[in-house]
Amino acid sequence: MSAFWKIYDRVEMVFALAMLAATVVAVLAAAVGRSLGMPVTSAPQFAQLFLIWTCMFGADLTAKHGEHIRVSALPDILSVPLRRAIAGFNLFLMLVFLGFVAWLGVELSVGNWKRTLGASGLSYGLVTLALPAGAVLLAISFLRRFWSKGLIASYEPAHEAKEGVL
Repeated sequence: MSAFWKIYDRVEMVFALAMLAATVVAVLAAAVGRSLGMPVTSAPQFAQLFLIWTCMFGADLTAKHGEHIRVSALPDILSVPLRRAIAGFNLFLMLVFLGFVAWLGVELSVGNWKRTLGASGLSYGLVTLALPAGAVLLAISFLRRFWSKGLIASYEPAHEAKEGVL
């Protein structure tokens, strides 16, 4: 793996963990504030913002390791050429769908940029921007797995992937 991808993966993991920690802190601040009779009115909005970004980074990290839910009963009984064709078709459909989500997600973000996120004063566009960003990250991860592992192995979990299977 090149140095670029090592740095890319490390930065993504740091962002994912930072967003998760920020979500926990925001929820904790909201709960403690309410318990003390001094509610932090913007904490739920910050928690919402951090949680959606955590979900997008988490989905990508899961895809990067081939750990998304998959039903393998049918593909496992098919011949390798047929499995390869189904895997190629699935990859094509996923990339088209992610492109569609990214395109419409950008439009959604632009349309929501002037809308404020409750008491936080931040733009709601920051919440909706997670959708196209996550779609792009997922597309990159699916393509990386395809290029590095081959068509069939790109759908298998990292701990089950059989090297050399195309």
